[in-house]
Amino acid sequence: MSIYGLLIGVAIVIFINYFQKNNKIIPKSKENIFLFFLIIFTFIGARLYFVLTQLSFFVAHPNQILNTRGGGLGFLGGIIGATLFLLIYSKINKINFIKLTDSFITIVPLGQALGRIGNWINQEIYPVCIYEFFLNLGLFFLLLKIKKNKTATYLIVYSCFRFILEFARSDALVYHLGHIISLIGILLGIIIISNDKYLSRRQSS
Repeated sequence: MSIYGLLIGVAIVIFINYFQKNNKIIPKSKENIFLFFLIIFTFIGARLYFVLTQLSFFVAHPNQILNTRGGGLGFLGGIIGATLFLLIYSKINKINFIKLTDSFITIVPLGQALGRIGNWINQEIYPVCIYEFFLNLGLFFLLLKIKKNKTATYLIVYSCFRFILEFARSDALVYHLGHIISLIGILLGIIIISNDKYLSRRQSS
């Protein structure tokens, strides 16, 4: 196993332990199946995003699409994959999507920070991963302190610094995709906070 794979495994274990200790949304009997599909959708999204951003290589070497041992996961794609699963799960089980994501979002940037260590070891996106490692740690500690709007805060803060860091990338497709997804994340975070304030005013009136 590569160091990158080991760190991803550690991040998954930390996430699972945190979720199981803090989950008050998913029934205990359904936790394992929920976590299984969440992780699967996250990995599929992350790999598809990476393949899309390196499309010319994978068209020429299709046998490498499933070879993830040396890295090759795009976190923004992982967010998309996880979000798709969470939206479907929330709809089917009639669970509030934001309450569900708020129950585990705090630990996500810590996992991202570990992933960036793996990127640094693999010498991938070398200038970017160092900055993002420290920024993710800072976001993790910020989310530990706040009590409300955790998901919205994560979306806005992470998307803002990800938008800036995308300028350090040389690949044009990654550059544009990263900026578009980051802007969407900022917008969604603002909408979530605005909606929360609107509902709070309605309840108090």
